[in-house]
Amino acid sequence: MTLEERVNTRYESLTANDREMLDRIFRERKNVGNMNSTQLASFLHVSRTTLVRLMKKLDLDSYAEFKLLLNRREEDGTGQIYDLGDIVEEYHGMIDQLKNHDYQKICEVISGADTIYLYGTGNEQKAIAEEFKRVFLTFGKCCVDLFDLGEVISARERFREKDLFVAVSLSGENEEAVRVVRAARETGIRTMALTRWANNTLSRICQENLYVGTKTVGQTWGQSYEMVAAFYILLDILLVRCLEYRDRGKKGRDHED
Repeated sequence: MTLEERVNTRYESLTANDREMLDRIFRERKNVGNMNSTQLASFLHVSRTTLVRLMKKLDLDSYAEFKLLLNRREEDGTGQIYDLGDIVEEYHGMIDQLKNHDYQKICEVISGADTIYLYGTGNEQKAIAEEFKRVFLTFGKCCVDLFDLGEVISARERFREKDLFVAVSLSGENEEAVRVVRAARETGIRTMALTRWANNTLSRICQENLYVGTKTVGQTWGQSYEMVAAFYILLDILLVRCLEYRDRGKKGRDHED
C-alpha cells in the first residue's frame, strides 16, 4: 500500500493538524525525503512525539517505513507487474472500502437536488460524469453536462441553492477544475468532488466528496494503465444507497399517515 493509500483510507480519522502536516509533506516530498525524524518534526513545527503519533495513525511501525513509502511514488512506475489474481484482489479491497463508506449525507444532498450539474476534467473523467448522468436519470434526476469554465459561467444564472454541482478529477489538482468549482460555489450551489484521493485541493474546496483509490497496472514493456473501473462501481453503490434512502423516507412518511 502506498503512502497516499494509507492517508486516503484513514483520512476521515485524521485531525486538521494531521492533514496540514501531510499536505506539507506531500508538497515538499523531495526535501522531506532527505530528512530524519527530528529534522522533519522541526520542519513541520511540531514535536517528535506528535510526528510519531501521526505515523501510528497511518499504521506505520517506524520512521524508516515512512521514508520508504514516501520515496516510492506510485506514478514513478515502481516496476510492479500485476497478474489477474492481483487485479481481482485489488478490486475486492476497493469494493469493501466503498461498501463501508457512510453515504447518508451525500444521499440527502442528491435526493434534495432539483438539478445535478456535471463537469469532468478530461476524456475519462467526462465518461465517468456521463455514467453518473445515466445512473441518476434512473433515479429521476435532471442531470446537465458542462464541459468547460465558460459553460459553467454561462450556466450559473440557472443554478439554485438546492442544486448540486459535481466535479470529476482523478488527481483533484487540475487547475481549471479548481477554477470551475470556485466559480460554481460563488452562486451558493452545493458542490461535490469525485477524485482518486481524499487529500487534494478539489475535495477540500467542495462541501461533499467521494473518492476511489485507483491502481496502476504495470506491463513488462514499460507501459502502464490506470484502473478506474472502481469509479463506475462507486456510482452503482451510490445509486443503491440513494434508493435505500428514498425508500426509508417513504416508509417513514407512510407510517406517519
